[in-house]
Amino acid sequence: YEMQRSLVGSEMCIRDSDRGKKAFILKNEIMGDSRCIKRLFTVFLGWIVGGTLAFSQLLPTPICQKATYFPLEDVRLLESPFLDLQQKGKEYLLWLNPDSLLHFYRIEAGLQPKARAYAGWESQDVWGAGPLRGGFLGFYLSSVSMMYQATGDKELLKRLQYVLNELELCQKAGKDGFLLGIKDGRKLFGEVASGKIKTNNPTVNGAWAPVYLINKMLLGLSAAYTQCGQEKALPMMIWLADWFGYQVLDKLTDEQVQRLLVCEHGSINESFVDIYELTGEIRFLEWAGRLNDRAMWVPLSEGKDILFGWHANTQIPKFTGFEKYYEATGDKRFLNAAMNFWDIVNQNHTWVIGGNSTGEHFFPKKEFEERVLLKGGPETCNSVNMLRLTETLFSYQPDAEKAAYYERVLFNHILSAYDPVKGMCCYFTSMRPGHYRIYASRDSSFWCCGHTGLESPAKLGKFIYSRDKGGIRVNLFIPSVLTSKELGLELAQYSHMPESDKVEFRLNLQDERTLTLRIRRPDWAKNPILVINGKEEAIDTDASGYWVLDRKWKKKNKIILKLPMEPYTENLVGSDKYVALLYGPYVLAGRLGTEKLPASFWSTMNNTANNEIDLEKVPAFTCPSRAIPSLLKVVKANPLHFRIQMKGFENIDIEPFYKIHFERYAVYWPVTL
Repeated sequence: YEMQRSLVGSEMCIRDSDRGKKAFILKNEIMGDSRCIKRLFTVFLGWIVGGTLAFSQLLPTPICQKATYFPLEDVRLLESPFLDLQQKGKEYLLWLNPDSLLHFYRIEAGLQPKARAYAGWESQDVWGAGPLRGGFLGFYLSSVSMMYQATGDKELLKRLQYVLNELELCQKAGKDGFLLGIKDGRKLFGEVASGKIKTNNPTVNGAWAPVYLINKMLLGLSAAYTQCGQEKALPMMIWLADWFGYQVLDKLTDEQVQRLLVCEHGSINESFVDIYELTGEIRFLEWAGRLNDRAMWVPLSEGKDILFGWHANTQIPKFTGFEKYYEATGDKRFLNAAMNFWDIVNQNHTWVIGGNSTGEHFFPKKEFEERVLLKGGPETCNSVNMLRLTETLFSYQPDAEKAAYYERVLFNHILSAYDPVKGMCCYFTSMRPGHYRIYASRDSSFWCCGHTGLESPAKLGKFIYSRDKGGIRVNLFIPSVLTSKELGLELAQYSHMPESDKVEFRLNLQDERTLTLRIRRPDWAKNPILVINGKEEAIDTDASGYWVLDRKWKKKNKIILKLPMEPYTENLVGSDKYVALLYGPYVLAGRLGTEKLPASFWSTMNNTANNEIDLEKVPAFTCPSRAIPSLLKVVKANPLHFRIQMKGFENIDIEPFYKIHFERYAVYWPVTL
C-alpha cells in the first residue's frame, strides 16, 4: 500500500462491501498513459490483497491504450450549434423530477413513492411487453454526471447526490443488493436462476429487457463514481453486480446464460469489465466473459457479415463490451470482432447522415434502394452507441477514418435529431424523400432514443480532442477551449463552419517547450492551407491521417487552417437512382413544405412520422450525379443557404440538414435519366 502511494502520489480508497469483499480504487491518475497504469496497479492489488486468487493463478494482461480522452471538465464549448444543443440538454435534465424517475425503485424496495411516475415507456404497456419501468434512471445518472463535468453547474451535482442517496435507501431496504424498478424483479430473476428462461427480443419471461436495465444502472453508477467522484456509487454498483453474479449467473450453465442473452442486454459485459477494472477482483472479469454473446462475437471475429435481420441497437453495445473485454484480457478475438463489426456497419449498413438500419433492423446492402422509401429510417439510439464504439476503438487505434465517421454521425444525425425549440430527441430520422421528423414529449414518451438522447448533449466535448504519448490530437472542428492543468496548456479553437472555411487555434503554454500537436486532415477539404504563427507551412500527414506539428512552441501561438469546401454528391449505397448532397462535413437537405403535417411535432407513445406524400411531389434530378453540384446557387453565405431549380419545381431551398425542422425535407433525391 505504501509503495502504491509513493509510486502514483494518489490516495487509495478501501471499502468493504456487505459480502466482506474488498474493492481497491485508485482515485487520481498520473500523467502519461494513466488508464493503462491504473489497470496494472488494480490488477496487482487485487492479486496481492483481494483474497480471490491463489498465488499460482495467472492474471490477464491489461492492454495499454494508444489514445485517451480529456475529462469533460477540461473542455468547454464555445458559441455554435453544439453549445446550443448542450444548453437544451442541460435544461431538460434540470426540468426532470428525480422523484418521478425514482417512483418504481421505491415501490420495489417497499418504500412509498414521493411522486407519480412519468407516462410513456416508463409506465405504460409497449408492444405487449409492458413498460420499461425505471429504465430512464440509469441514463439520467450518466447524463447528469457528464453534464456536470461539461458545464460545472452545481445544481446538477445536487440532483445527482439526491438520486444516489435515494437509491442507497432503496438498496439497503432490499437488503440483498437488488436495485431495479422492474415489477417483481426478484421473482423474475428467481425464475431465471431456477432454469426457467423463455427469451425473445425484447423480453425475458415476459419482462421487457431486464438485463439491459441492470446494465444501464451499472453504467449510471459508474459514471457517478468515475466522472463526479461520488464514492457511495461504487459499493452500490458492486453490490448490484454481486447480486446478479451470485444469485443468477452462478446458478446457470453457460448455455443458459447464452439463452438469457438472446434478449436485449445492452453492454452488460462492459459493465462487469468496468467493475473489474475499478476493483481488481477477478470474479467480475469471469462474469464478464460469460456475458459475451457468442452469436455475435464468434462470427464477427471471423469477419462475417451476419447482421441481416438482427435488431440493430441490440447488437451495437455488445461490441463496446467485446473491445473492453479484450483490453482486460488480451484476447484478440474480441478486438477483431469489434473492429470487424465497425467496418461492416460503416461500409454496408450506413446512410449518408451516418445512421444505420431502418425500422430498427439491419438489412442487406442490396436493399437500400427499397428501404429508402420506408418511413422508419435510422434510429438515433444506434448512432449514439456507434459513437461509443468508435470512441473505444479509436482509443486503441486512433486514425482519421474513425474520426471522419464520428464527425459524419455527430454533425448530421445527432445534431439534427433534436428539435430547436424544446431540445427533444426524435426516434427515427426518415430517409424517405419528402418525409419529416417527430420528437419525444418531455413527460410522456421516454423512448429508448430519449434515454440515449439524454447523454449526447452532455458529452459533445469528449471527442474533439484526445491525447497520446506524443501530445494532443484535434479530431473534430468544433469551437471549444481545452484547458489542461496536467499538461500546462490552453488550446482554443474558433470556427464558424459551414459558413466559413477558416479554423483558428490559439495554443497558450506556461513556458516554451516541445509538444506534438496532431490535427486531422479532413478528406472533404480541397487544397487546405496551414499557417503557423504567420508562416504558411507544408506539413505532411502521418499514417493515421493527421498533420503532425512537432516542434518547440512559444508561450503564445496561433495556427490558422483554411479548409475550402464545395458541394459534392454521394450516391445511395448500391444505387445510382438516389443521390445526396453534401458541403464539407455537412449533409445538405431540401425544404419541401408543410403539406399534410401533424398538428404537433411532439408525440407521446407514437415514435413514427406517419403521413406520407406521393413521391411525384418530390423533385428529381435529370442529370448525372457529377453535374448536380453546379446547379446549386448561393443565396447567402451566412447563414449558408443554397437554392436550386429543377424541372417542375422552382426555387427549392437547400441548407444543412441539422437546420431543417417542422417541415418536409429531402436528404436523398431521386435521379431519373
